[in-house]
Amino acid sequence: MKILRFAFWVVCVCLLLQETAQADTRTIKMAFPEGLKKFFAYEFGVIEMALDLSGTDYVLDIEELKGATQSRISEMLLAGDIDVMFAGYSAERESRFRQVNIPITRGILGHRVFMVKKDRAEALRNVETLDELRQFCIGVGSDWPDADIMEDNGFCVERGPRNNLWEMLENSRFDALTRAVHEAYRELPAIQAQYPDVVLNDTVMLVYPFDFFIYVNRKNSALWQTITDGLLEAYRTGAFMEHFHNAPAIARALDALKTERRHVFNIENTIMSETTRNIDDRFWLNVSDLHTDRATGNPDLRCPPCRM
Repeated sequence: MKILRFAFWVVCVCLLLQETAQADTRTIKMAFPEGLKKFFAYEFGVIEMALDLSGTDYVLDIEELKGATQSRISEMLLAGDIDVMFAGYSAERESRFRQVNIPITRGILGHRVFMVKKDRAEALRNVETLDELRQFCIGVGSDWPDADIMEDNGFCVERGPRNNLWEMLENSRFDALTRAVHEAYRELPAIQAQYPDVVLNDTVMLVYPFDFFIYVNRKNSALWQTITDGLLEAYRTGAFMEHFHNAPAIARALDALKTERRHVFNIENTIMSETTRNIDDRFWLNVSDLHTDRATGNPDLRCPPCRM
């Protein structure tokens, strides 16, 4: 009888502990366009890493929504239907939401290269000045903040839905499609399988301070603090940089930046707030660091990125 009573109390305690654990675990809801989740495994990994290292029991739950746009997801966050999102920086997003001031891809999103049709490839390869680059009309996603940045810097910009951009390029609606360097190398095989006439330029890069940031509802200061603390811990332990360098698309892009001799043109991010401009340099990629002379520790000035 004593054994049965003991077993009964053990079961009760176990059930109580299980209920307590479930109560302490909170699901962080996120929405994302259907079919794109696999392309952003690195970015989701950054959020999950922050939650894991924050010392809390938060877990991330990602719902894929058919036809979802960035605008719709932003409205869901504003309404409290989801808890977190990541998106390219914009002053509007910074003002509407709480922005975690640690760039997700260390600013590599603002290192822009260009896809062109073969009949325009040679013309782009001959570009040597920023004014010459401005002679090309650039294709940009309808809700990408990049469009405003480029227009403010004197570029011709043609906007279109993300899924239509490559078809628009194929149909010569614009001269060149801009992609972040790591995105371009990740997407190129699939794009060329569908559009064999499209090639990736390897002689020009446009650079401006820009990246994905994590946003939460302005009322949810606790989650904002949790993610901020988690990312700072990820930097402290080296987990962030390990995740960054182990991402296949980013590793491929960094390798390309080390080996390719590009003309690098810097432009101003006219839409960036003073607060975001003043984010600590340690959170941003410095391309010149990829070309440091190991013997002297000085930049290799023969390399175009080092003249940024």
